[in-house]
Amino acid sequence: MYVKQAVLLAAAASMVAANPVPAHTPPGRKRDFPYPNGNKFGLNGLDFYFAGSNAYYLPFSNNYADNLAGLKAARKVGLKVMRTWCFNDRNATFDPNGLPKYFEDWTGTWFTEWKDGGVTINYGPTGLQKLDAVVKAAEEADVKLVMTLTNNWADYGGMDVYTINLGHKYHDDFYSKPDIISKFKDYIKVVVQRYKHSKAIFSWQLGNEPRCGADGNRNLPRSPDCNPAKLHAWFVEISAFIKSLDPDHMVSVGSEGAFNHPEDPDWAYNGADGTDFDAELDIPTVDYGTFHLYPDWWSKTPQWGTQWIKDHAAAGRAANKPVVFEEYGWLTPDKRLEYLGQVSNYTRLEVIKEWQETSIAERVAGDQYWQFGWYGWSYGPNHNDGFTIFLNDTEAGEIINKHARHVSALNHK
Repeated sequence: MYVKQAVLLAAAASMVAANPVPAHTPPGRKRDFPYPNGNKFGLNGLDFYFAGSNAYYLPFSNNYADNLAGLKAARKVGLKVMRTWCFNDRNATFDPNGLPKYFEDWTGTWFTEWKDGGVTINYGPTGLQKLDAVVKAAEEADVKLVMTLTNNWADYGGMDVYTINLGHKYHDDFYSKPDIISKFKDYIKVVVQRYKHSKAIFSWQLGNEPRCGADGNRNLPRSPDCNPAKLHAWFVEISAFIKSLDPDHMVSVGSEGAFNHPEDPDWAYNGADGTDFDAELDIPTVDYGTFHLYPDWWSKTPQWGTQWIKDHAAAGRAANKPVVFEEYGWLTPDKRLEYLGQVSNYTRLEVIKEWQETSIAERVAGDQYWQFGWYGWSYGPNHNDGFTIFLNDTEAGEIINKHARHVSALNHK
């Protein structure tokens, strides 16, 4: 009797292991909407560690089938989250001799047009209808989207287009002038309300790499008094505004993850660029932290980058919030020589593999390499900026396919 009962219990346990009880969406969470769960993410009651990438250019395409095919190709190799631009600002009063010096994308896409201090939102086929197609394709491909709302840099418009058209002169006026903030909120409201019910949205993101300053040649200058407190106040205000419109999706800042330890001589740790990673994690309406890594641009070593990952993982654990390794890259030898006139003894494979292994060991909640490359677009391969990793590159099997499997395995531990 006892033996038979034990056998039956063992068999039952085996059946449960082989056929686990379906997870349930926690109370207060919508099905298929990701959420923070301590220092990791959850989705429908299960852990959601993810590998992903960046594809800022998705909304520039006129071809829905293109975006669907590209996102399905990404999903097939295990990339579950893509980050893209949901801004594209045309400056009709652009002065070729003035600032900002920016360029529009070659497809003629524009979501807003600024002219003589006024702004028009483009709801048509060259505007938000393109973004509609991206969101629809992501829903069908089962890929989540980080939706970045503006740009610190001059490409595709961004902060300085608002600032110059509203009569201000400093790059960081974007964070503090009431008329700029009001216009930005108007645009946010349109975009967030348009997609707030979509399961494709991973998070709304305040901006791409907000800083006190930007490109010294192409952007407006930084004001003399900009500091981390100025940007922090903006992070608090804008994140709360987004949450008031859409409490069901996550919000992220999109910063590079610089710390604010004034005594540290390293600019990435002493608040020089105007951000404070620890303070960002403390904002109740910010659901997770982001950090980026480009030793080529920052004059750092790969080993410095490994410690950078560890420091952000530790900050996330201390705050009990997820952190995402949101952009990272190592230049190809030809582009390093072209851009910097330098050579390196490190290959992209060995550098990125070490960073990814560190990210997994530290239980970083997600990572998104810069940037997604694919030869299957109808127009041919997308732009290669030297960091782009194409799915058929020799390194891709290791640092995309295999890495995505290793990250996914964290969801079963």
